[in-house]
Amino acid sequence: MNVCGVLVHANPEKTDDVIQAMSTFDGLEVHHTAGAGRIVVTVEDTDRTLALDTLAAIHKLDGIVAASLVYHCFEPAAVTPADA
Repeated sequence: MNVCGVLVHANPEKTDDVIQAMSTFDGLEVHHTAGAGRIVVTVEDTDRTLALDTLAAIHKLDGIVAASLVYHCFEPAAVTPADA
């Protein structure tokens, strides 16, 4: 499991548009918004998308000032009896 905590800083006038666009990304969850366009999200790997690719996609959105990785946790997937 790969989980990334990301602080997104959007142009304050475009914060709602940025949140709407990010809501379409698999593995991304918006947790909190604060003034001046700050948005706290987590991004996880999915079967179709790596968290790193999602972070790169955030950077390309219209209205993004910055997106900073502030937390990262990687744990191997649990082995199930079917995998053994």
